[in-house]
Amino acid sequence: MSLPAELVESFRFAPDPAHAQACDRAMHAALADSLRAVCDASAGKVPFDRAAMDRLIAGISAGTRLRPAAFGLYYELVPALVGGDTARAAALFEALARETPLGAPFRMLALGQPELADCAELYLRAMNSDEQDRYEFLPPSDAEIAAFKSHFAGVMDLLERAAPELAAEIRMLVSELVLVVGPPRTPVHFDGGSSYQLWGALFLNAVRHKTRIDVIESLAHESAHSRLFGLCIDEPTVRNPDEERYPSPLRREPRPMDGVYHATFVSARMHWTMCRLLDSGLLDAEEAALARAACAADRLNFDKGYATVAAHADLTPTGRRAIGAAYAYMQQAA
Repeated sequence: MSLPAELVESFRFAPDPAHAQACDRAMHAALADSLRAVCDASAGKVPFDRAAMDRLIAGISAGTRLRPAAFGLYYELVPALVGGDTARAAALFEALARETPLGAPFRMLALGQPELADCAELYLRAMNSDEQDRYEFLPPSDAEIAAFKSHFAGVMDLLERAAPELAAEIRMLVSELVLVVGPPRTPVHFDGGSSYQLWGALFLNAVRHKTRIDVIESLAHESAHSRLFGLCIDEPTVRNPDEERYPSPLRREPRPMDGVYHATFVSARMHWTMCRLLDSGLLDAEEAALARAACAADRLNFDKGYATVAAHADLTPTGRRAIGAAYAYMQQAA
């Protein structure tokens, strides 16, 4: 299945829960179509339970939402098949056949908890698929999990009141919030992340976000990546080869244009979020100061990133649509 053209054409920069839900549905439908094609191509070559796979595909096509692990398994199945690793492919087919519908629309889980036991290694491989960005992820302690959960309740209360459309969009895009921590001594800290290969998952460091502003910044950041992922079923945002490297507004080292594009769009979304928090009148003095500083940084990062995108990006129609909407917002917000 292709992403319906009207979803790209109707994309707007501001959070849009209905549009995000439609993209989630399209991502699941595309997974069903891809699994059907893989099953057809593998019949008689790789041992797998076709009836179980057909039930899984039929469920997805009927509207069933799956956990991020199902997408991760698919993204490992394809290279196993292409590489002729029959044993690995058979194991991945078996794991996919065991996938069941999401039990809840949103779950907060932590690395090391039983609910992630069957997919923790899969998640870590997907999150470390970029050789430039490799992190050591560790399970948070029970005390760290409890503290973050208590903190998160206040975060969502603020977000619901200050930017309810963003809160609702996040629920459409994120089915699993996965808490992790890093080693106590590391030169590079992981704050949060997401992966196209794990649609629906958002990873946050359970101990690196001290204020409500910190957490909301990360939620806005990672959900913005997911918004772009959901638009890119048919085509990427840019055609530049990954070997090309350009300055990135959010990284010290040069990045592929796709990374620069994402960072630029994300900076605009973070600016929108901080402005909404400031306009709400719900922040105390310390939070307002943090939000104003974040707004200024987001503006600077967007301007730097957009200059690079405008000068060097080979944009697809989808890429032009999304970055054009971000640019229009930043112009009127000036």
